[in-house]
Amino acid sequence: MSKYTSEFKLDVINHYLSTGDGYKTTAELYDLQYHSIRKWVCAFNIHGLSSLTKRYTSYTSDFKLSVLQYMDQHQFSINQAAAHFNIPSPSTIAVWQKLYNEGGLAALQAKPKGRAPMPKPFKPFTPTNKPVTQMTPDELMQELEYRRMETDYLKKLEALAQQKHLASKNKSK
Repeated sequence: MSKYTSEFKLDVINHYLSTGDGYKTTAELYDLQYHSIRKWVCAFNIHGLSSLTKRYTSYTSDFKLSVLQYMDQHQFSINQAAAHFNIPSPSTIAVWQKLYNEGGLAALQAKPKGRAPMPKPFKPFTPTNKPVTQMTPDELMQELEYRRMETDYLKKLEALAQQKHLASKNKSK
């Protein structure tokens, strides 16, 4: 939810435009920060009432790039560009600018939202009792890999048992 309603923003804008009070005077009257009023008035002058409505949009990487290029060509500030393109938060453009400077166009691409899917469960190999002549080459490779791992595991187990036995002999002396 927005911090301020559209009606409140419109009241502030109308007061600013009708009275001729400055941004700071209007800000003090409504207990706001003057740069918020400046942003609202600028957007209102360009887009009218549509600038006050809440929007949930996702922007394409092409749009983000066009905003940054437009800013560069016309020497717009981030606030001016936000008002011109009716982007509710100027900080959004600042983030795009930082991403583009660090990673180029690829950094502006939308990232997948949410948690990454869990990997497929590991399905251990179970050796078959088929004769070697009836096995496919892939099955033979899996069987060979399984047997090698089994042998390595047993060798390691035997080495650890021997090491434990030697350690206990050394302690008893």
